[in-house]
Amino acid sequence: MVDIQELYTKKSSGYYSESAKIFVSHDSKYHDEIITKPHIHTREEYKHTSQYRLNQKIQQEEQKELYNQTRRKRRILVVDDEPDVCMVYQIVLEDAGFECIPYTDSVKALQGFKRNYYDLILLDIKMPVLNGFELCTKIIELDRSVHIVFITASEEYYEKFRSQHFPELGKINYIQKPIGNEELVQIVHMIVANSITMD
Repeated sequence: MVDIQELYTKKSSGYYSESAKIFVSHDSKYHDEIITKPHIHTREEYKHTSQYRLNQKIQQEEQKELYNQTRRKRRILVVDDEPDVCMVYQIVLEDAGFECIPYTDSVKALQGFKRNYYDLILLDIKMPVLNGFELCTKIIELDRSVHIVFITASEEYYEKFRSQHFPELGKINYIQKPIGNEELVQIVHMIVANSITMD
């Protein structure tokens, strides 16, 4: 039979076990309470613990940022000189859960352009002052990562025009007019989803 007196070193305020690192108090305010503290024996253990906590914090912040990115509305810039077309696109895209910023003036669209802000840009081609290709060229100079799609009724004609006059743009994606609301939403969802995966 083990003698408790041999296992514990008696203190004036209670018993202390060296092996268990436990202090048991006889004081009524500490009655039945066991006080334990984690012990870090080496500096390397302390560094590991601190680094672990830092890594955990970084991971939590990254997950929070990723969560916020997936929760925020995807921003679509629409530039078309026909106000009715702009309004329809805006209504349809906002009803589908996107944030839509419309412009009927290509110059103002360029002046208000924000780098690393838009998830997709939908451009008309035939516009006064700055046509769609000219606006596209200037936008790419400001933001090479943004995804741009032209909406046109004459894809074949404009693709030939682009290859002759704007070869630096490379291969461009087109949406053929006229386009139904549901089809527009499906195409935009697909492009945005692909761009998120690629990023």
